[in-house]
Amino acid sequence: MGTNNGWRMAGMEVPLLSTDSIEWHQLSVPSSSSLTSTANASSHPICRDFAASCAIGDAPSYFIWKTSKTQSNLLDIVELRSHKEFSRIGLRLIFPDALFPFAFICKDETKFSSRNHLLLYTLTVSGVAYLIRLRNNFDYGTSSLVPTDEFLEYSTQGEPHSGAVTAVAAAAGCLLIGRSDGSVGCFQLGRVDPSTSGFVYELRDDAGFGRLWGILSRSPMVAAVQDLVISEVQQRKLLFVLHSDGTFRVWDLLSRAKIFGHAMTVPSLTGAFARLWVGEANDENDIIPVAMLHKQNLEVSTETVFLYGLHCNMGDRTPFSLERSFKKISLGEDGLIDVKLTSNKVWILKEEGLIMQDLFSDEVTEGPSYCYALQENFVADLLFQSSEHSSDDLLWLAYSAFSSAKEEIAPFVSSVFLRALLFPGIHSTAVLRQTLGDHNKYFTDSEFGSFTVDGLKSEILSLIEHQGGSASPVSILQCWKSFCGHYVNNWCEYNAACGLLMDPLTGAIGLVRNNSISLCRGLKDVEHIIYGSLEEQNKHISPELGFSRDERDQMILFELLQCVRNVSQQLGKASSAIFYESLLSTPHISSEELVSRFLRILETGYSSSTAAILISELGADIAWEKELSNHRNLRKFSTNMFLSLQSLCQKANSWSKVLDVVESYIQFFVPKKIVLKSGAQAFFPLSGSAVVQSTSQIAKVMFESVLDVLMLLRYMISISGQINFTHDDVSRVKLDLIPMIQEVVTEWHIIRFFGTTSSESPAIEDFSHQLSSLQIDSNVDKRFWNVKLGKCDFSLAFILLLSMQSSSVELGNFSVGRLPNPNSLISSSQEFISWMTSGRSGEESSVFSNSIDLALILLKHHQYKATEYLLTLVDEYLHKEKTFESLQSVDGKMSALLHILGCCLVAQTQHGSHGPVKEKKVGEALRRFFRAASVEGSSKALQSLPQEAGWLRIDFSSSLSAAAWKVEYYQWVMQLFEQYNLSEAACQFALAALEQVDVALETIDSSSSENLGETVITMKGRLWANVFKFTLDINKYNDAYCAIISNPDEESKNICLRRFIIVLYERGAVKILCDGQLPLIGLVQKVERELAWKAERSDISTKPNAFKLLYAFEMHRHNWRKAASYIYLYSVRLRTEAAVKDHQMRSSTLQERLNGLAAAINALQLVNPSYAWIEASVDETSIDRENYPNKKARTTKQEQSPPDDDLPQKLPSYIDVEKLEKEFVLTSAEYLLSLANIKWTFTGNETPSSNLIDLLVESNSCDMAFTVILKFWKGSCLKRELERVFISMALKCCPSKLAPSLHGKGRKMHGLLLTSSQDELVHDSFDAAAFAQQYAGNSHWETLELYLDKYRQFHPRLPLIVAGTLLSADSQIELPLWLVRHFKGDRNESRFGMTGTESNAASLFRLYVDHGRYTEAVNLLIEYTESFSALRPADVIRRKRPFAAWFPYTSVERLWCLLEESIKSGHRIDQCGKLKKLLHGVLVNHLNLLKVDSDDVRSSVS
Repeated sequence: MGTNNGWRMAGMEVPLLSTDSIEWHQLSVPSSSSLTSTANASSHPICRDFAASCAIGDAPSYFIWKTSKTQSNLLDIVELRSHKEFSRIGLRLIFPDALFPFAFICKDETKFSSRNHLLLYTLTVSGVAYLIRLRNNFDYGTSSLVPTDEFLEYSTQGEPHSGAVTAVAAAAGCLLIGRSDGSVGCFQLGRVDPSTSGFVYELRDDAGFGRLWGILSRSPMVAAVQDLVISEVQQRKLLFVLHSDGTFRVWDLLSRAKIFGHAMTVPSLTGAFARLWVGEANDENDIIPVAMLHKQNLEVSTETVFLYGLHCNMGDRTPFSLERSFKKISLGEDGLIDVKLTSNKVWILKEEGLIMQDLFSDEVTEGPSYCYALQENFVADLLFQSSEHSSDDLLWLAYSAFSSAKEEIAPFVSSVFLRALLFPGIHSTAVLRQTLGDHNKYFTDSEFGSFTVDGLKSEILSLIEHQGGSASPVSILQCWKSFCGHYVNNWCEYNAACGLLMDPLTGAIGLVRNNSISLCRGLKDVEHIIYGSLEEQNKHISPELGFSRDERDQMILFELLQCVRNVSQQLGKASSAIFYESLLSTPHISSEELVSRFLRILETGYSSSTAAILISELGADIAWEKELSNHRNLRKFSTNMFLSLQSLCQKANSWSKVLDVVESYIQFFVPKKIVLKSGAQAFFPLSGSAVVQSTSQIAKVMFESVLDVLMLLRYMISISGQINFTHDDVSRVKLDLIPMIQEVVTEWHIIRFFGTTSSESPAIEDFSHQLSSLQIDSNVDKRFWNVKLGKCDFSLAFILLLSMQSSSVELGNFSVGRLPNPNSLISSSQEFISWMTSGRSGEESSVFSNSIDLALILLKHHQYKATEYLLTLVDEYLHKEKTFESLQSVDGKMSALLHILGCCLVAQTQHGSHGPVKEKKVGEALRRFFRAASVEGSSKALQSLPQEAGWLRIDFSSSLSAAAWKVEYYQWVMQLFEQYNLSEAACQFALAALEQVDVALETIDSSSSENLGETVITMKGRLWANVFKFTLDINKYNDAYCAIISNPDEESKNICLRRFIIVLYERGAVKILCDGQLPLIGLVQKVERELAWKAERSDISTKPNAFKLLYAFEMHRHNWRKAASYIYLYSVRLRTEAAVKDHQMRSSTLQERLNGLAAAINALQLVNPSYAWIEASVDETSIDRENYPNKKARTTKQEQSPPDDDLPQKLPSYIDVEKLEKEFVLTSAEYLLSLANIKWTFTGNETPSSNLIDLLVESNSCDMAFTVILKFWKGSCLKRELERVFISMALKCCPSKLAPSLHGKGRKMHGLLLTSSQDELVHDSFDAAAFAQQYAGNSHWETLELYLDKYRQFHPRLPLIVAGTLLSADSQIELPLWLVRHFKGDRNESRFGMTGTESNAASLFRLYVDHGRYTEAVNLLIEYTESFSALRPADVIRRKRPFAAWFPYTSVERLWCLLEESIKSGHRIDQCGKLKKLLHGVLVNHLNLLKVDSDDVRSSVS
C-alpha cells in the first residue's frame, strides 16, 4: 500500500457534486448554410472528450465547460458560485458542426450589454469561429436559439491555401489558430470589426517589408503547429507554440514578435512532441514550468511527459532561456487526459489515475510521484468488485458470523450491498436507473424521480430476490455480484474523466467528469502512516502525540503495522463492512460477539459446518477448492504472524515496549481537538460538500484501521502462550488498550454514520407549519439544504455542517470564496470532525459528551431515526464504561441525553411507526423519561436546553425539592405525550406526578405551598382530571370512573363526571352506567341530574337516546315511577317532533312514541296501584318549544330559578295508568293513520272526536277503531259509535259504492289501460277492473263478517243495522248467508219460531217486506212455519205456545197488502200472484195446525 510503480499515496478524490440534478437549458447556435459542414460530427479524428474551467471575479464563479467525442457538436457549461448555492441550471449549446476540442470563457470588459458579462470563444472542425456573449445566470427565458445580436460567426478558412487547423488558443479579444503549414493566425474577435483590414494577422519570423509578400515570404522550414498556449507573464500576454518537429517558440502578442525559439530534442527516444502546457512563473526564481507530451511510435504506443524550466527575465535582451536540466514522467501505455501546472507542481491525469510531482525536487530526471486514489477504485472497492474473491469473502464471513441464524444471512448481505450502493459519492441516479434497465426493470422519469431512499431500496431488493429464485445466500450473492458489476461498469462509463479543474490562487485541484465534478484532498497524518512507506511514516510521526522519534520506536511501529496488515488481509475487506453493518442493523448479534467470531476465523479458519453448507450450494468441487485455499492461507498466516510477533518482541526487548508503541499509535486515531474561530465569514456550500465527503472517507479509513488494531490485540491475547505474552501484558491489553480502542471505534463509527446516512424526508404536516417553514427571511444556503432533505446524496453531516455555518464559525483553512487545496480540505475536515466531537471550544472531550448538542441539531431538522440511533448508541456505550457514573453526576448530561432520546422516540411514533413498533417506542420513551427524572442534577441540565430546540421550559425556583421538581417534569412529559395523542403513556406520568405530590407534601407543613404554585387540592384535582381524560381516551371506563371518585376537587369532579357521561353517550358505551358495573356511591343523584340535563338539551333523534338511558338507569335501581316519568317526557318530546316532520319520519317517530308510552305503562304497573301515577308539570310543553338541542353553557340553579313571586301559580297534574293507556290508544291510532298517509294529530283531549273513528274505518284500521270506541265510550254512546262503524263497513260492501265509475265514461277509461306488455294495447279491460273491485268487495265482506261476530255481544242490533244498511243501499242485494244466520240463530237450540234477540227472524222478515224483497219474506215465513209444523208429538205442549209470540201479524198483513197493490198496479203480476198464493197457503196450513193443536189441548184437558 505504500508505493505503486514508484508512486506514493498522497490523497484521494472527493466527490463535489453531480450534474444529474442540473436542468439543462438547450440553445441552438444558428449558422449560415454556406458555413455549415456536412461532416459527421462524431467521426472527425480530432474530436475527443475535453473539459476546461476558469475562475472569474474576486469571489469567483467557476465556469466549467466540456464536450464529448460521441456528441462533439454539444458544449455544456456549468457555473459554480463560490458565494451562493449551486445553480441547478446549466447551458447546453448545440452547434451546427463538430467542435474543435477547445473553448474559452472570459469576462466581457467591453460592457456590450448589461445582460451579458461573459464571452465564449469556440471553433468548429470546419474552421468556423464563434464569439458568443453569454447572459447572466444563463437567463434565456423560453428561447431555444441564441439571439443573432449576441453572437459573431466567422470562417477562418478564408484563403484557399490555408492549412488545416491543428491547434487553437484564445484570450480576451483574440482567437489564435495554428495550422498544419506551421502558420499562426490571430483573429481579433470582439475587438475589431471583421470587415476591417486589421482584423486578421499572422505571427511570422520575418520583419519589415517582408510582411507585404504574404504567403510567398513564409519560411518553408516551419513544421505543423502541434499546440498553442497563451499565458500572462509579468503583465504581458505571451503565446507559446509547439511545432511537430519539436520547435518551441514564444511570441509577444502585443508586439507580434517572436521572443524565444528552441528545438526540443530527446536523443534516446523516437517519436514527436504532441502537446504543450505552461504554468505560472515561480516568484522565487522566475522560472516558468513547461510540460510537453512526447509520444513514441512503437508497436505499443508509450507516452512520456517532459518537464522543463524556462527562465524568465523580461528586461534582458534575451528574455527567455531554457534550463538544461529536465525531468520526465513515464506514463507507459496509459492514455493521457490532462495536465495542469502550477509554479511548483505538475498534475497529470491519465486513464488509470491522477499523479502529482514537485517540479523542484532534488531528483534530476524522474522525481518521486504522488498518486491520488480516484473514485473508480473507491466504487469498485466498496461494492466488492476490486478483486475476484472479495464478495466471496463476504459470504464466508457472513456464514461464520451468523452460524446460529442462517435465515438472516441473505438479508444481511443484501443490506451490506444496499448501503454501499446508496453511499454518498457512490450513488448516482442515472447510473442506478441504467443498471436497473440492464436487468429489465424500467421506470419513467416521473416514477424514478418520486422514489425515496426506502423506495429505491425496495425496488432493488425486489429485483435481486426475483432473480435469486431460491433466495439462498449463494444465489443472492451471485445476483448482487452481477448487479454491482454492471453498476461499476456503468458508473465508470457515465463518469469518465474529461479534464482537471484547478484554482491557481489556492492550489485547489479537482476532476471534471462527464457527469460529476470532484476535488482532491490530502491525507490525514495517520493515513500517511497507514498508506506510506517507512520514510513517510517517520515524516508524519508527531512528538505531540507522545510518540518518540527514536529510530527503534519507529522500527517497532513499522513492524507492528505489518502485523496489522496481515490480520486485515487474512480477514479481508468484507470484515469491516460486516462489522459496520452489524452496528447499524437490528442487533441480532453484538459487536463483541462478532469480534469473537472473527477471532475464531483467525485462529482456526472457517468452521466445518460453514464448509458443509457451502458444499450443498456451491458444489463439492468449488467448495473443496475454496476450503483447501482457506487452509493454506490459514497456515501461512499463522506462521507469518508467529514469526512477525516474535521478531517484534525481540526488537522491542519486551512486550511492554510494544504495548507502549501500540498505545501511542492508538492516539493517532483519537480526533484532534481544535478551537474554531468565531465571528468570521462562513464557508460556501460547495466547499461544505467537499468537507462532508472528505470527512466520510477519513472516518471510513479510521474505523477500519482501528478495527484491524483491535483484531490484532485480540489475536495476540489468544496466542499469548505461544508468544510469551505475560499475564500483566494480557491484563493491560484487556483493561486499558481494548477499552480505548472500543471508544475510538465507536467515535469514528458515529462520525462515519453522520457522513454516510441519508437524511430523512420532512414529514407532511399542517399548512401553518409549512408556511412557517418557508423561511422567507432566512439565508439562501439554509433554504438550499432544506430542499435536499431526504435525498440520497444529502447525508446527516450536511445538516451538522449547516448548523456549524449558522453559528458563524469558519473552517479556518478556506480562502474566502475559493475552492480549497488538498491540504486545506483535509484540515477543514479535521476541524469539522473536531467540532462534532468537542464542539466549538475544542475542550478535551469525546463525541459522547457532545452528543447532546448534535442530537438537538438533528432533532431541529426532524431527523428522528438518526437522533434515536445516536443517543441509544451513546447510552448503551456509557453503560459499559466506567465513565458512566462520572457523566451521570457532572452537569446532569446523562439526564439531558435521556430526555432528548425520550422526546425523539415520542416524535417517531407519528412518523411511520405503527402497531408493535409504535408500542415499543412508547415503552422505551417511558423508561428514558423516568430515568432522566431520577438523575441527580437533572433540573438544571434540562432547563439549560436551548429554547429553539423546542424542549423544556419550566420557570420555577431552583430551590425546589427533588419531588417538587419531578412533579413539574412529569407534568411536562405528560403534556408531550398528550400532544402526540399517546394517552396511555401520558396517564402514566399523570399518576407519577400524583405520587410525587404526596412525597413533596411531606416536606411542607400546610396543605398549600407557594413552591408548587397552587393549592394541593387544585393540583391533585387537575392531575386526576388528566388521568380521567387519558383513561377515557383509551376506553378504560372503569379507570376513568375511579379517577373521578378519587378527585378531591369537587368542581373538577363534577366537570369530569359530566364529560364522562357525554363521552359514554357519544361512544354508545353508556350501558356501563345503567347495568350496575360502576358503584355509583354518593353519585347517583349527580349522574341522574347530568343525564337529565343531557336529555333536556339533546336532539331526541340522536342515539343512544338520553331519555331511554334515564329509563334504564332508574329501572335498574327499581325507581319505577321515575323511570316512567322520564320515558313519558320522551314521548311528549316525540309528540312535538312528530307534528313537524314529514310522513316517513312522522311514522317512525310515532312508533317510537308508542314504545315510550308502553314502557311508561309497564313501569307504573310495577308500582303499588295506590301510587301508580306520575307527576306531569303543567308546563310540560316547555320542552316542546325546544325542537333543537340547546348548546348553551349550563347555568347555575340561581340563574335557572327566578323568585317565586315571578312565577305564575299553577297546580301540578298527575297521570295514572288509565290516562297513559288512553294516550297509548290514541297514539296507536295516529300511527296507523300515518301509515295510510292520513294526517291526524292528537290534541291532548281525553275523548277523541268521531272524526277519528271515520278516518280509521276509511283507512281499514277497523281493529284500532273498535279499540278506541271501547276505550272511550260506554252505554248508549258505545252502541251509537258501533252502529256508525258498522254502517260504514256495510256501505263498503255494496257494489254500487265500490266502483261507481264502472258505468258510462268509466268503462271507456278502463278500456284504455295498458297491460304489462309495452307493445300491446288492451281495448277492453273492464273485466280486469271489475275483478279487482270484486276482490276488494270480497275482502270487505270478510272483514264485516269478522267484526260482526266479534262485537255483536256489545250491541245485539248490529246485524239488523248491517242488513238494513245493505238493503237501504241496494234493495236487490243478496244478503250473505252468514248475515242471515245472525237473524235465524241456532235452530237446534231454539224452536220457538221467529222469536229471539233484537236481531231475529221477525226483524229480518220486516226488512224484507220494507225493502220490497217479497220473495225472500215469503220464503222466510214458509221456512219457519214448516219448521214449526215439523215438531214431533212429544213437543205438543211446546207447540201450543201462542202463535202471536213469534208470528209478526202486522208485517204479514202488510206483506199481503203490498202484494195485492202490486197486482192491482200491474207490476210483476205473475210473480206477485204466485207469492200471494204461497202466502195464502202458508197461512191456511198454519191456522189449521193451530186449530188442531187447540183441539188436542182441549181434549187432553177434558
